[in-house]
Amino acid sequence: MSRKQQVQLTRPMNNNIFNLTVSPVAIAIIGGGFSGSLVAANLLRTATMPLSIKLIERNSEIGRGVAYGTPVDCHLLNVPAGKMSAFGDQPNHFLNWLHKNGHEQVTPSTFVGRRVYGDYVQATLKAAQVNAAANVQLEKIVDEAIAIETKPDNTIVYLSSGQCLHVQKAVLALGNFPAILPRPLAVLDNRYVKDAWSADAIADLNPEDAILLVGTGLTMVDAVVALHQQGFQGQIHTVSRHGLMPCSHKSTTAYPAFIDVETAPKTARGLLHVVRQELRHALTQGHASSYNRGNPGNGLAEDWRAVIDAIRPIISELWQALPLPEQKRFLRHVKAYWEVHRHRIAEEIAEVLDAAMESGQLIHYAGRIQSCQEFENGVNVKICERGTHKDIVLQVKRIVNCTGANCDYLRLQHPLVASLQEQRLIRPNTLSMGIDTAPNGALIDADGNVSQMLYTLGTPRKGNLWETTAVPEIRVQAANLAQELLKSLNPKPDATTLALKKPAMLFRQLFDKESCTYTYLIADPETKTAILVDPVLEQVERDLQILRQLGLTLSYCLETHIHADHITGTDRLRSLTGCLGIVPENAAATCADQYIADGNMLELGNVQIRAIATPGHTDSHMTYLVNDTHLLTGDALFIRGCGRTDFQSGDAGSLYDAVTQKLFTLPDDTLVYPGHDYQGQTVSTIGEEKCWNPRFAGRSRNQFIELMKNLNLPKPKKMLEAVPANQHCGKVLVALDYQI
Repeated sequence: MSRKQQVQLTRPMNNNIFNLTVSPVAIAIIGGGFSGSLVAANLLRTATMPLSIKLIERNSEIGRGVAYGTPVDCHLLNVPAGKMSAFGDQPNHFLNWLHKNGHEQVTPSTFVGRRVYGDYVQATLKAAQVNAAANVQLEKIVDEAIAIETKPDNTIVYLSSGQCLHVQKAVLALGNFPAILPRPLAVLDNRYVKDAWSADAIADLNPEDAILLVGTGLTMVDAVVALHQQGFQGQIHTVSRHGLMPCSHKSTTAYPAFIDVETAPKTARGLLHVVRQELRHALTQGHASSYNRGNPGNGLAEDWRAVIDAIRPIISELWQALPLPEQKRFLRHVKAYWEVHRHRIAEEIAEVLDAAMESGQLIHYAGRIQSCQEFENGVNVKICERGTHKDIVLQVKRIVNCTGANCDYLRLQHPLVASLQEQRLIRPNTLSMGIDTAPNGALIDADGNVSQMLYTLGTPRKGNLWETTAVPEIRVQAANLAQELLKSLNPKPDATTLALKKPAMLFRQLFDKESCTYTYLIADPETKTAILVDPVLEQVERDLQILRQLGLTLSYCLETHIHADHITGTDRLRSLTGCLGIVPENAAATCADQYIADGNMLELGNVQIRAIATPGHTDSHMTYLVNDTHLLTGDALFIRGCGRTDFQSGDAGSLYDAVTQKLFTLPDDTLVYPGHDYQGQTVSTIGEEKCWNPRFAGRSRNQFIELMKNLNLPKPKKMLEAVPANQHCGKVLVALDYQI
């Protein structure tokens, strides 16, 4: 019995030689708003190990949360579209999605509707799910997590439905909890007091009614805009301790960095002095002109925006460098002014507020609510005015709480938070803002221990990071957290273990001068079993000699695609060694022993080769990730280039998506081994290609498609001979005689 027959007899009943039986590890993500969806998307894009992601969200719509689930069409993002990509390494990701989904008129400076952004988050998660490896699965669970219990080897998440989930890791993507009701309002009937995000917050109002919005930040802005859209004609009062109204965005030029963490003052007063000094410098240099929206004591110049933006990249580091007393001083004296200048609104939204104030419909007060008293058709609200201490009495039909999210975990009324506190699994931050976390997002428990199972991001980290609620911060946290989770589930051995272990694999890069083709020999040193990737017919004797010299048994010949520039050596090697020929699934090949699909794992002893579908050069192209370190990219990605897309059902858009959304999401230190090179280059890394590959770096999808469309390359010399031969694994069916 031949070796080939023996292999066939030992195959499982489904005739599949690939290892698909590894039990996936499970990660629970509690919360399916923007933060949770983005962690899930990054895991789906990055994971190559068997993984089950359980995304738990009590609302049926994943990806929206409160912010992007608003039913009000004129609620706009507070950041222009050009800065709202879900992925920091793909700055045009959101813009490209908009242009492909009916929003061609949007520019980087456009403020898009928040519901549209919710659509984008959902589409991004769906795309990540579709393109994930076959053994990486996402399960959406419509339910609410009410308790967590940690065991030595797993974590149990209890759901309100009674279901229990056993997972290895859990991410608390809890977002924002409802605002705390100011104490004087607690005595009122709930007919008169509403949360700003409740469905009936501004419903059933009459034109003659007056309304009080408690808080003058971004939530108040949303309430005013919603009232404007529904045509409310009544009086709108707003009150907050400082009475500051949010400032608007304006186009500015980038301002140079003027402060660094090492030399920055370590006091709130000192930092404020440095920023004010820089603002005065910007004004004297002609960078600014006066601007004031009526904020008391504002007086900042128009180009103050650029100055504020210049310190944003190091805000968290500056915050962490402040001693605790100085952080408290900042919160008392600077916080309100910082937030109205840092968290700005679109100019068209600012125009709605300005018009309402100029008409007298919208009046804002600086002061504190002292007392509330119900009367027959409403509420009398007494406000002590800031500075003058005069009493102002307002008669209103309704009060809407717009004081912003509650991030004081000691005052939260939520079963999951109560469970975590009861088990001492969390430690509320000293500043009453969120919970304490390690730099990697892991929870710190009540005894100061860093959890190995529980993680969080976004608002819960506010006390540690200060700026942690906007998309630019959350997308970085989500990407880093996904990498941290995968690394912790599949840790690399330490240096001592590496020194004692034998080499994980034998790897050789072989070259054919005529076609500039690389063939890769990979083998397990212990079992001596080997595989050849993209062998060349003319180099069969060379390959056999190396196999003999190294004492290897050839088990498989594996193709990345149906080649057009050379004839594969698979059929010849198969007849001489009894190896199996494997080609990508859906390739137009009729002679393969097996077809390999996206996510399939091929094992040679300790060597694992995972297939990653990368269509574009051809419609069935595969790349192969070997032991999570060596990426054989075939013709999908070259060193500083890529394969052509103008024949064999090639598609430039598909290639761009495959490279940027799959290969470029692998760790930067992943080694890149291409199928061809015409300059003598042998190896690169994912990090290098992301930065320096001229086909992809800095190019949008449309720009890449246009570039590939205009290459005007000649057809490969051997194409008419190679393609039909390779469709039969290298068997030349007809001997062509070119002599007359």
